[in-house]
Amino acid sequence: MIPELINKFFESDLISKEQYESISPLKKPYGQKLGNFLIEGGFLVEDKVSTPEVLKSFLEENEQFLFKLFDQFLNENSKLAKTIIWRADGSKENPNGVPKSYKYWSQSKKRELSTTFWNILLDLLPGLDETPPYTINLDNDGEVFSIDLQPNDAWKYYLAYVAHVLRVELDKLVHWSIFKYNETQLELLLDSRTLFEYFESRHAYSILRRHKSLFNHGSTTPGDPSRIYNFLDKEKLIGITRWESIGHLLGWCRDYLYHFKEGNTPKNYQDHWQYEGYPPVERIISGTEHPDLGFQHFTAGCWGTTGFLRTVLRTINIPVVLEERCNHALPHFVYSTSHEFYLSHGDDPYNKLYKTSIPKFPPLDLIIDDYKFKKWFNKDLPEKTICNNVGRHALEVAVEYLPNEILKIYCDDLAKGRTPENGRMYNEIFKNHIALKELDAAGFWDRIKEKIDRSGGCNEL
Repeated sequence: MIPELINKFFESDLISKEQYESISPLKKPYGQKLGNFLIEGGFLVEDKVSTPEVLKSFLEENEQFLFKLFDQFLNENSKLAKTIIWRADGSKENPNGVPKSYKYWSQSKKRELSTTFWNILLDLLPGLDETPPYTINLDNDGEVFSIDLQPNDAWKYYLAYVAHVLRVELDKLVHWSIFKYNETQLELLLDSRTLFEYFESRHAYSILRRHKSLFNHGSTTPGDPSRIYNFLDKEKLIGITRWESIGHLLGWCRDYLYHFKEGNTPKNYQDHWQYEGYPPVERIISGTEHPDLGFQHFTAGCWGTTGFLRTVLRTINIPVVLEERCNHALPHFVYSTSHEFYLSHGDDPYNKLYKTSIPKFPPLDLIIDDYKFKKWFNKDLPEKTICNNVGRHALEVAVEYLPNEILKIYCDDLAKGRTPENGRMYNEIFKNHIALKELDAAGFWDRIKEKIDRSGGCNEL
């Protein structure tokens, strides 16, 4: 990846860990959760050693004061409050189903968010189910069109995700700040439609894999944001910058994710994830047992992986949106108004050419910039051109690094007397994406031969 692209992801004006800890009234280490700090450090609350029970009592006894503090914070940061939007629910409070930002919420709803925030801040909530209660809505082909949550369940999950965004910011769990985000970035983290869309006819909140006019969520079901964050923290996937963190997670996807088999039916989902709805993000993380395929970290293809990236990265306040091209999903990392970054296909991280091959490429090399995205995927282009570019960059990475799988295919072509024009390499892998003349211009065949010769020949692969 060119250095200029890496530099665009660097977080400017970062406060160092040492600077933060020197100005923190509690001297809390940067990145440590406040709840853990208070308990592990024996911090005193009203002359009592901090325990979960003591902290919970503290929150209950000071609920009114803490709500005033929380409400004042959002009123003073109207840019944030404006993008905390709960979409139509047809309730008595909102009978006409108008999207309402925090400013126009009822006092009771504001208090619920405040209570959720303070509890999440101190790790006192029992946690959300990794598989929320749901009903399935099928399309005409018998595939899952959406999974529908009841309004009360959707509200509970929405509160937790908004509270978690604020907690990550105010508890300094990452090294970047949502205060530098524009309105679009904030809405991708704080607007309820990025989790589910409200359907008045069903009085339900729907997670939509794909929809022509509404928000595309991808094929995943969100779990508990705090537990998902804990996964990133435990696996050391949270970097100093967003760029580094995205790279760590793409590397995890490369090493662990496994493309599911068959289609998007309830039975197939049940076989893969023991859940008839869209794959639960937490079960993708922990892995599941398939009756025929055994244990894997299964993902529902590009739609599942893009949904996975959206859900996981939002727990460290990195907004991602799903781009649809030719019935495929492409992750779009919404970095700023001037810099946008993408994958050429949601399946790129675990492409079979290099998933288990040597060498392992730097995961961030999979990223393409806005210029290349528009050149390949602008909707004004012929559909065939767009479709042929889906997954193209994964092949460009393979051309650059020449993983073992490429060498083996070349040797197979060589052993069977196939030329570059009629061999498996070109016709099965590159033909629809990269022209033969482009491979020739890149010295592709000569580089392969040189690498095979250095490794001792085809028999050594």
